[in-house]
Amino acid sequence: MPKSFFRFADAKKQEKKQALEAAARAAETAGDLRALIAQRRALAELEPREATAWLGLAQALRQAGEPRDAIAAYGKALEHGAPAADLHLQLGVLHAQLGEHAPAVRELETAATLAPGNADVVCMLGTVMSDQRRFDEAARLFERALALKPDFGEAHFNLGLARFEAGDIRAAAREFARNAALARGAPWDAQRRADLPRDPQPRFVGKDMGVNPIKLRHDCEQLEYLLGLGRLPPIYRQVLDDYRALLAEIAHLDAESLVPFDAARHPLVSGTYKRPFHIADVPRPDGPLINPGLAFADIERRYLSAEPNVLVLDELLTPAALEALRRYCLESTFWNAVKPGYLGAYFFDGFCAELMLHLAWELRERFPGIFRGLPLQTLWGYKHDCTLPGLGVHADAAAVNVNFWITEDSANLDRAGGGLLVWPQDAPADWGFAKFNHDAATILQYLESTGGEPIRAPYRANRAVIFDSDLFHATDRPRFREGYLNRRINLTLLYGLRSM
Repeated sequence: MPKSFFRFADAKKQEKKQALEAAARAAETAGDLRALIAQRRALAELEPREATAWLGLAQALRQAGEPRDAIAAYGKALEHGAPAADLHLQLGVLHAQLGEHAPAVRELETAATLAPGNADVVCMLGTVMSDQRRFDEAARLFERALALKPDFGEAHFNLGLARFEAGDIRAAAREFARNAALARGAPWDAQRRADLPRDPQPRFVGKDMGVNPIKLRHDCEQLEYLLGLGRLPPIYRQVLDDYRALLAEIAHLDAESLVPFDAARHPLVSGTYKRPFHIADVPRPDGPLINPGLAFADIERRYLSAEPNVLVLDELLTPAALEALRRYCLESTFWNAVKPGYLGAYFFDGFCAELMLHLAWELRERFPGIFRGLPLQTLWGYKHDCTLPGLGVHADAAAVNVNFWITEDSANLDRAGGGLLVWPQDAPADWGFAKFNHDAATILQYLESTGGEPIRAPYRANRAVIFDSDLFHATDRPRFREGYLNRRINLTLLYGLRSM
């Protein structure tokens, strides 16, 4: 054939490639993961010997919660010359997510051989050891990762989990605090709060510093509450005024908007926004945290005999424990995760007081038949706006979920709702985290196809819902009174992994 034919064919191929790449970028911008995968797959089929094409497909599949297919695509990228050390690390992570410990260790050890001294690989090996409850080995690996990279927050956090499982709660709390301080700075003491916290050149920048009306309205209410209690010096009235001025500028935005702000125009917001300028020092109350009057053996029997495993439990905490948790959540400035209609305070981002660790430990001790010695995975708190929707339908990457509420019952305007919906369907075993935790459209399609009405647990203060974390669940239409003390607060603890 004439050379002109091959030049024409190559030009057509390049034209198609450019069109597919443009379509992939558009799908990614739009958040359309199905379209993104389709375009990335077409690119890989067009250029089957091009490692970058397979890498793009693998990353899209991973983003969509398809770990098995992502593993296959990463394998193709390796075949065609992609950087081996990083890909073996990614393969190790994916096998670990699927609970496949032997192949995870094999991939990670290969990555360690190819890139000795890589702290990420060492830390991930420690995580796989933790997943197998080999906590002493895990702790040594996390310590090794920190020797390689002292400011490695993830290694501090995971070392905290290993220390917790060894029963050293104080050492665990120190590691969790070190991790949080790397991201937000250490909690401020009275001397640090004494001056106006002006910060025209903020150290923390980027998407995390975006503001929206839900977050700013909460922060204004919290500042006013702390000033009223005398927890902040009177000079913080100026800080509150700056927050109110910024809120007035963006009050027209909806609950899902997240926009940057001008730090030079709002230096007092910039100096305090998402900073631990007041973390309540709430000691553990004397005596038990879990209500000793509960019928523990009967509760375990009811949970284990339930089909599916869902239990609603009232009066979980002692009055002193409930009051301590309320104070910790109302006073502390760690509500940093901005969600559509609610705020999150996460274990890895400062929600890590010894009080919470003692609670996590005591729950497992009091209900050994339910928790079966499962390791603590994570914990968090959510604080809701008065009438906006809470969490959509999702499942969690754990074995057992404990969800309980601490806001006074007088705040709830709907005694039949405001709590939790738990569906009787498990998340399919081959779904990745991104799919069963975030892909609401696919989840709802699945629930419609399988049938079954959700179990409804109406809101009550000090009520817990303990359930199999694989079960799909969602917040049940909250409708609460206005006012800072009336915000719906729920706390969640996760134990074990999906396969446990």
